[in-house]
Amino acid sequence: MFKLKAPKHQRARLREKLKIVDSANYEYVLTTDKSLVEDDKINIVFDESETAKIVRLLDAIVKGEDVYITAYNPQGQKHIESRRIHYFIIESDEVVAVLNQAKFDVKMKLYEVEELLQDKHYIRVSKYALVNINKIDYIKPALNSKLLLLMKNGDEVEVNRRYYKAFKKTLRI
Repeated sequence: MFKLKAPKHQRARLREKLKIVDSANYEYVLTTDKSLVEDDKINIVFDESETAKIVRLLDAIVKGEDVYITAYNPQGQKHIESRRIHYFIIESDEVVAVLNQAKFDVKMKLYEVEELLQDKHYIRVSKYALVNINKIDYIKPALNSKLLLLMKNGDEVEVNRRYYKAFKKTLRI
């Protein structure tokens, strides 16, 4: 995924700080020298003093890789990018992935889906639901210290009291 190109005296030190391993098949070139950029790759040119920022950027790149969920509907099996899914909910003891207006069965437990997507902007909002925070349109207060989430596809999902504080903390509200 990454290739570090730096002067010889910096290379070992930067490789240790950035915690990367060069790969033969790479998309990103990390360099401290503008003359070492490659035209057909994504180049990140930085100063060695900005290494901490680059580490955060690399983490975001690696974590940004999408996870695919295998789901089923009457037409058959489908691999769905997790970022396209609005939420997961349990219906009739089955985990269901809800996209815009489509629903797909997922052959996993909700806690397994939650573990798989823990770094992908999903948050547990009840014992029965896991929500993609990027697909929330509005948040409305409800009775008894609950919240009502209006999703971008028009559906409503309730945040139960047990998950209320964690939800607010995650969204920083």
